[in-house]
Amino acid sequence: MKNIHYLIIISLLLFCLDAIAQDDKQYKEYKDSILVKTDTTFIKVGGAVRFNTMYTIYEGNSYPLPTENRNGMFWDTWRFEAMGQAKGIGLTFEYRFYPGFNTHFIKKGYLSYSLSINKHLELGVTQVPFGMLEFLGNSWWFQLPYYVGLEDDYDTGIKYNWFKDNWSFHLGYFLMAEPRGVSEPGFGSFTSARYSYDVIPEDGYNGNHERNQGNFRAEYSGSKFLMGVSTQLGEIYNSQTENSFFHWAAALHGKYNFSKKANVKLQVTHYEYVNNTDDAGQSVDYVNMGAYGFGTYQVASEATILSLGLSYEIPVLWGPVSSLTFYEDYSYMNKYGTLVIHNELIDYVSSHHNVLGFLVTAGNIYTYFDIASGINQPWLSSSFGGSALGVGRAEAVDKLPGVLEDGEINKPDEYPSINTRFNINIGYYF
Repeated sequence: MKNIHYLIIISLLLFCLDAIAQDDKQYKEYKDSILVKTDTTFIKVGGAVRFNTMYTIYEGNSYPLPTENRNGMFWDTWRFEAMGQAKGIGLTFEYRFYPGFNTHFIKKGYLSYSLSINKHLELGVTQVPFGMLEFLGNSWWFQLPYYVGLEDDYDTGIKYNWFKDNWSFHLGYFLMAEPRGVSEPGFGSFTSARYSYDVIPEDGYNGNHERNQGNFRAEYSGSKFLMGVSTQLGEIYNSQTENSFFHWAAALHGKYNFSKKANVKLQVTHYEYVNNTDDAGQSVDYVNMGAYGFGTYQVASEATILSLGLSYEIPVLWGPVSSLTFYEDYSYMNKYGTLVIHNELIDYVSSHHNVLGFLVTAGNIYTYFDIASGINQPWLSSSFGGSALGVGRAEAVDKLPGVLEDGEINKPDEYPSINTRFNINIGYYF
């Protein structure tokens, strides 16, 4: 594995040197016309404030009385953003606060530099170039790849972006996941105080950390469509055992524009954590992932995710309202793994994620109206997380599948309920 990591670093450096050498004349012209003759120093600040309300039907039960985080209005998030440039070096930064979860953390923070007009570097906490960019999902909920760390993921490293004719290429090396933020221990472990879902320590897996990840992405842009491929290879290092196992992922993704108003997004994603073990060195078919200071949940070691998104925008003139965007997002996650209970092999149960809704745009206010439904979706349940994206929810949904302390067997539910949440998110962006 170490040789692979060194190869990734060397390849990235060679790409950068090649960019400087081949485009030296172009770069000088760019520098003379843009960086010298024009004052490019600037700083911009902004942010957002968002509120949320919901009504849930989980495990067949609704909750008519509002509480702070269920069936009532609560403060979703507020965030601070800054973007600037001086002497050709840019800075992009965003920090988020989630009062409902008592957590705050950095989402992104990186330096950027243009080697030429069409070749750029980013260094710091930056978006991992994988899958459909900037987002695969159309709704407030994203798609299922987000909940396994493969959509809108941010890590700490260096990224090289190259644009040529109708092609775009991204090559990245990430030393580690983004730094953790601050959270309330009553919600979950401190290491889950982060925006992106990452493999993080948990009881029995206290040493697992993401390290040395390489990414390559290529995309072709036509007059009405986008087509691309993404690959990822990385290491999971266990500081308790001082051993490592690796993970890889690949995706085919595309977007077709029926018109300026309507489009469809498609993505097939496959990932695998190979030969992963717990702190005792025992082989397991899942990893622990976490974010938002809300603890961890189990994710199957290997799965294929099929994602489909439809979007249609209708311009309107209703006072401040300028457009309505209707969408349908669906993901299906087929897992490869087995759970052993008293010598009985039980296959992992698949997960489904569907969001039907619309976005109302009114000046700087964006409001999402979503009907989110899921089967074995960790955020759609009266018992958050657990084994939903692993083996699946158990028959006793508030406990993990297996043999309980009283000796009772808690099997995965072969026919789990469809849980639904009607969600309204109102955000003011400035």
